[in-house]
Amino acid sequence: MKQKRIISSLLLSALLSVGSLLAQSTPATVSGAWLRGKPKAVKMFKVVNGSLSEVASSPLDAQGAFSMSFTPEAAGYFVLGLSPSNIQNRYNFYLKPGDALQLTVEENSYRLDGNRNSRENVEMARWHDFLFPLEDKSIYYQGKNSTYVDFFPLLEEKLAAAGKYKAARTKDKDFDATFADFRRYDLLYNALYFIYSVRTAHPQDEDFIDYYRHIDIPALTRTTELLRYPGGLSLLMNSYMTEIRLNASLTPEQKKEYQNNPAPRLLGGADAGLIANDTIKGEIALMFGRYSKTIEGFEKFKEAYSKYIITPSQQERWSHIEAGIHRSMEQKELVDFKFPDVNGTDVSLSDFRGKVVYIDIWATWCGPCKREMPFMKKLEAEYADNKDIVFMGISIDVSKDIQKWKNFLEKEQLPGVQLFAGDMAGIALSKPYKITGIPRFMLVGKDGRFVYMDAPRPSSAEIRSILNAALKK
Repeated sequence: MKQKRIISSLLLSALLSVGSLLAQSTPATVSGAWLRGKPKAVKMFKVVNGSLSEVASSPLDAQGAFSMSFTPEAAGYFVLGLSPSNIQNRYNFYLKPGDALQLTVEENSYRLDGNRNSRENVEMARWHDFLFPLEDKSIYYQGKNSTYVDFFPLLEEKLAAAGKYKAARTKDKDFDATFADFRRYDLLYNALYFIYSVRTAHPQDEDFIDYYRHIDIPALTRTTELLRYPGGLSLLMNSYMTEIRLNASLTPEQKKEYQNNPAPRLLGGADAGLIANDTIKGEIALMFGRYSKTIEGFEKFKEAYSKYIITPSQQERWSHIEAGIHRSMEQKELVDFKFPDVNGTDVSLSDFRGKVVYIDIWATWCGPCKREMPFMKKLEAEYADNKDIVFMGISIDVSKDIQKWKNFLEKEQLPGVQLFAGDMAGIALSKPYKITGIPRFMLVGKDGRFVYMDAPRPSSAEIRSILNAALKK
């Protein structure tokens, strides 16, 4: 009898194990209709270290219907949308193997359909409905003319209500344990997105409500939960920039220093750093490590912060960054180009053989390009007496905007050699130099060969040392 009980127990255990494995391998299905605009497809993204990675895609039929399936590696937060960067067309959900998500994306929001949606996604939808008035002003702001004057009172109202918000318990222990953090991040994300998006009026420091003054980076990063939130790293960096801006204990010089070089304050220099969790420190170290353009700069950064690269995934990505920097140091063939200057005179890169040429590829519509211009002006002023270096700007504005470019040069008083690539930019610059985004900086040595095909920006800590090194050759 005892032997039969043991055999029965083993059989039951085996059946439960098989059932568990089958449940883990059961796909989750996502279906419904996308009635906003006319996109060709919708996609599902998983959250990987605070960023989005595509896991499934479905085309839309003539009525906007879609259907897709995938097997989640683990239960967690996912995003339905059009692309990782299209914040105005994406929604957050919680999925586990075997779940069915049915919904309709309407002109302004979404609704769940049918009775197959999980309890977790019913709670996600209830939270979204609660937050929607705030999101409508923060994310979907075009044409609404919302400013801090009407947004801040609504935010205070929602913050007070969120403190009393009661989420229903579900059968998923992970969801129940993490949903409060998710809601906290969601509120902060919307609050910060509002102040960093284009508005007709922006708040001065004294206009901010106390919520923004009490952003607690150590509390925000105490655990790795932030890495499960869609856009978690972006949320962290926006939180940091806001904390710097409104920190009354910092001098203007300190604020500028910490904004231009966040690593020491976030990761720790002389002190422990604002980020509390070492895994999150590793993700931020990886983010900043990608900004290094030189072996010397990367090695210096590595010496200070590689101790936070602790997970196997982080170590693999770190090695990939390091290998990429070494590849970028390999000599690349320089393709000569010729573009007109402001007077219509053609100027070639080869005209400056024997000089160091620091090239800025930019456009009048590019915000990050404009943010580098004060640093470029300062850099040019420092080297004004050195006849062996040329600072060159190349605009990739479309040809019809050439007058807009000329007006911009006059208004901003940009020095150096200024050229206009116009519609030839793709053939003469983007293709041979593999330019996928701007601003892009390149450094050419006196021998007419690349020192760096992807050089540090004028605002970087590395730029002066590499210019000086190039001038000595």
